[in-house]
Amino acid sequence: PAVSGIIDQTVATEDSVRLIYLGTGGWIFERGSDQVLTAPLFSNPGLVRTGLLPIQSNLDIVDKFMSRYDVSEARVILVGHAHYDHLMDVPRVALKHAPRARILGSKTVKNTLGSWSEVGERVDEVNDIAGDQKTVGAWLRYGTGVRIMALRSFHAPHFEGYTLYKGIRVRSLTEEPRWASEWLDGTTHAYLIDFLNVDESIAFRIYYQDAVSPPPLGFAPEQTVRERPIDVAILVPATFDQVNWHPEAFVENLQPQRVLLGHWENFFSSPVSPADPLSNFSHFEKRLERVFSGAWWKPELWTEFRFSVH
Repeated sequence: PAVSGIIDQTVATEDSVRLIYLGTGGWIFERGSDQVLTAPLFSNPGLVRTGLLPIQSNLDIVDKFMSRYDVSEARVILVGHAHYDHLMDVPRVALKHAPRARILGSKTVKNTLGSWSEVGERVDEVNDIAGDQKTVGAWLRYGTGVRIMALRSFHAPHFEGYTLYKGIRVRSLTEEPRWASEWLDGTTHAYLIDFLNVDESIAFRIYYQDAVSPPPLGFAPEQTVRERPIDVAILVPATFDQVNWHPEAFVENLQPQRVLLGHWENFFSSPVSPADPLSNFSHFEKRLERVFSGAWWKPELWTEFRFSVH
């Protein structure tokens, strides 16, 4: 169900996590002083401009929306793939709003940001250390209370089996991409994010994807999920009908307690709330409810979730 405002699921405890939806693929995950960002898009060039004209990040709009929240202590920004709607606004966010944050992503993410963005050297590449259904990937630490594992995923086709702006970037760019088609997707990743207690036990576990993927690509390692299932799984409904068994297979793999939907709204129009949906996802929602009995939400812009930790 579409929701907005504050969704408070906490009990009588001071220890909780906060998840804030920034629209498209953007989120803030926060527990105490530990903050994780996922790549937002606020510039939202229109459909005609995206298809026919040069596009670029609108710095004033990025500053306007990111200034709603203090993310100056964020240690990492997660980027699942390098399409413009996930990477184009990241340089401004990283330079002005999250100056301490590393950027976690693929080699194509690093090469696309190159030298022109001034943040290319802050990218931690995950191509060779990502996990999958059968393999536990490397955990990367960002501060004392956060660890993150990249997962090998895949960008589903946009329509009729065709994926826009597909490709790998093997050379570092010295100039900013001008056209949407120059923002190649590269290798796609999902992520596991663990907020940790002082004794290194897991306080809260989040699964994040920013693109639909055909299972088992995008799965978390079965061993890792057996040790601790997912507290919140963030799934993408857009283009789900281009692959088989999404979301069913991910519910089975992740065993989530709750599900949130991201990247569901029309990002060709200005970011507003309530937003126009990119498509009618009632079929996705019915399929989700058929296999998942827990709570799920489709958040409007700026919706804030609060959940208790273990």
